[in-house]
Amino acid sequence: MNTHSYTGVQPLTPAPLMAIADGFRVAKVLAVALDFDLFSKLSGGEGTTPEEFGRAEGLAPRPATLLLTACASLGLLDKRDGRYVNSELSEEFLVRGKRYFFGDLVTFTDRREYDAWGKLDVALRTDRPNTWDPDTEQTLFDPQDEHMAELFPKAAHSGAVFTARAMALSHDFGAYRRLLDVGGGLGSFCGELCAHHPNLRATVYDLPFVSGMAEKRLAETEVGDRVDALGGDFFADGLPTGYDAILLTNILHDWSDEESARILAKCHDALGSGGEVIIGEAFLDDDGTGPVAGAVAGLNMLVETAAGTNRSRAAYTEMLNRAGFTDVRRLGLVVDAPLINGALVARKA
Repeated sequence: MNTHSYTGVQPLTPAPLMAIADGFRVAKVLAVALDFDLFSKLSGGEGTTPEEFGRAEGLAPRPATLLLTACASLGLLDKRDGRYVNSELSEEFLVRGKRYFFGDLVTFTDRREYDAWGKLDVALRTDRPNTWDPDTEQTLFDPQDEHMAELFPKAAHSGAVFTARAMALSHDFGAYRRLLDVGGGLGSFCGELCAHHPNLRATVYDLPFVSGMAEKRLAETEVGDRVDALGGDFFADGLPTGYDAILLTNILHDWSDEESARILAKCHDALGSGGEVIIGEAFLDDDGTGPVAGAVAGLNMLVETAAGTNRSRAAYTEMLNRAGFTDVRRLGLVVDAPLINGALVARKA
């Protein structure tokens, strides 16, 4: 008797493990395609063949064909009449100059974090970051670090701008008059939120070298008259006052519980009665089982920061209550975003 005959029930298979193991290869395909500026070069044109792509980039036919095929398999390219063209996804998010260009985040991740994640076991055993040395550097955000000074602000904008759109569609920021975006980078959130809510005015608050870049970028946008930038250090200084909402998006996960509590206390001090704080994060599930994006982002905090970690909504709710905030509400997103999976909104009594 054949005990291994097919019964119609899908047996347990290691295929999901292969998909996980392939993750680093998939990431590298996207990063290398961006290094070739493939999607920007194909935008608005008639596409390319492997032969044409190879000649243009100095590649032999075999590697040219393999890269284009891999990009097509991932949904980054479509093939029409023998020619490769941008897919709708790539045309919208991987062409330089487009409003929601995502490529700078991919490039930053590849150039700064790819090798560091190859030593994840070292970070786990030492409980120390791999991308900088806490013994010789005071902070992750060192303006002398080429990656942090040049690539990180662009990468943060690249990931934040569409995330800001998702938040603008999910929460009524029009209920606020003035918004302070703490750690606001190049003003991605301020710019996008003000574009969606014409009565909103906003301030980017970040380290001076970042706020200077934000000021220049925002001056060239359609909301430049309603958004400004202010340099400061939210640990060394008190937060500016006069705002009825404070936004913290992917800020608290960089810091320890104690440091995060200090930031929330400063937010509470800076707000007037009825003011609100909004926390946007890739939250962990309250039971600690996922989701994948939040859990992997948490490990990235191990690789990148001295004490940061991703947390659950329940953990942040407890922190907010200890800081004196009340009426904590969980906010879902009506559109999937690349950096966060929701927000918490809390009020100062």
